[in-house]
Amino acid sequence: MKQTILGSGGAIGIELAKVLKTYTGDIRLVSRNPRKVNDEDEIFRADLTDREQVFRAVENSEIVYVTVGFAYNIKVWKKEWPPFISNVIDAW
Repeated sequence: MKQTILGSGGAIGIELAKVLKTYTGDIRLVSRNPRKVNDEDEIFRADLTDREQVFRAVENSEIVYVTVGFAYNIKVWKKEWPPFISNVIDAW
């Protein structure tokens, strides 16, 4: 069962990947510059503000975790969050 972490490069995504290893060996880590946390991890480079890349990132996933860390700026959140989360919902 593939489990995908969107925004896997931050503190929460890294810790989540470590814990998920206990439950599955099929983990996809998605970020602009993904790095393996566990030896078996699949890495997937994506710009999560791009709809098509979000769709490809979650393809064939049974579970998708959202740990994206947009900049803590109200203008950024108002602009980036609504289309991002809509894309995740539409893709999955």
